[in-house]
Amino acid sequence: MVSDERRANNCTNPAVCSPVWLPCCRWGLSLATAAYAAVLVFTTHYPTPEQLIGRPLPPDKLMHFVAYGVFGLLATTTLRAADRWHPRAIMLLLIALVLAAAGDEVTQPLFSRHADILDWIYDCIGIAIGMLPVILYKNATLRQPSR
Repeated sequence: MVSDERRANNCTNPAVCSPVWLPCCRWGLSLATAAYAAVLVFTTHYPTPEQLIGRPLPPDKLMHFVAYGVFGLLATTTLRAADRWHPRAIMLLLIALVLAAAGDEVTQPLFSRHADILDWIYDCIGIAIGMLPVILYKNATLRQPSR
């Protein structure tokens, strides 16, 4: 049986259409992404890395790459769940995340932290790599022939 949403979109292939569970997870993903963004801002402004995770510290650039990679993955999954999947929305999300990372770096000196353009570059690389699995998965499911 085809759901009303899929029927309205003239979509009968579950592999291509939005999975039934995604709308249910929309709010949860949105809240998780917002909470992660808040934690990310807090951890990059208030405490020092030593206060957060102790010593020995992982390499600084690795921490930036991983933290923003997770952010990119969460934000892109949230976009996917919201059924806002089109190239312009993906590009706007990428731009918004890159600008957020820049704002994060630029405001760190206000909290006695060090701003570094290389940190921002690693943030951007992490964002792009984090977004990639969701984009590749979605594009792969769009190319599957309907049965």
